[in-house]
Amino acid sequence: MRRILWAPAFLIWALLGCGSKESDRGTTVTPPSPVPSSLACSSSLPQIDDVVMTCRTHFAADDSWQIDVVIGSPTTSTDIGGFAFDILFDPTVLTYVPGSAGWGEMLVQDGITPLFSAETVPGDPGRLVVGIYRPGGQPGVQGTTTYNRIMVFRVKAVPGVQFDQYPPRLTFDMTRSEAIDSSPSAQAITSIKFRDQILLSKQ
Repeated sequence: MRRILWAPAFLIWALLGCGSKESDRGTTVTPPSPVPSSLACSSSLPQIDDVVMTCRTHFAADDSWQIDVVIGSPTTSTDIGGFAFDILFDPTVLTYVPGSAGWGEMLVQDGITPLFSAETVPGDPGRLVVGIYRPGGQPGVQGTTTYNRIMVFRVKAVPGVQFDQYPPRLTFDMTRSEAIDSSPSAQAITSIKFRDQILLSKQ
């Protein structure tokens, strides 16, 4: 009787074992999906009287960065009436996000709305021309640690491109960048310098 009882049990165990091996042989392992790269940004804080671009906020929805244009403060000049500068970017790897530019709090610290313009140039897609000024007749201001942001804008990578940090892809056109005072003749403030201290990459 024992042999009769053991035989069915042995057959069941053998069938289950064989089925398990067949199942193992038929298992397909799916490799993990590649992690999409994102636009990386690094920058450093400015020295006194230096105007620089700094990384502010990354927007994952469109993989863009908000860039702040700030001045090292407190500034030696207390009569800053405005700024005029061109921002250059490599249009083969970066694009300006239309409508993203706006003024910062530096020139509006007393509540007076500035005159502001930020536009790309037809035929020169890698240039953003910026002008921000206090209205005529208004006194100039000083950059402070609380009021040091001149403007903001956003850039994003051209779809499908990859690029290293060097050469820098986002810079000032030093020949067309200056701070001016509040005098009627709008004299350049020579103590204020524009510096390139921001790097972007996408791998």
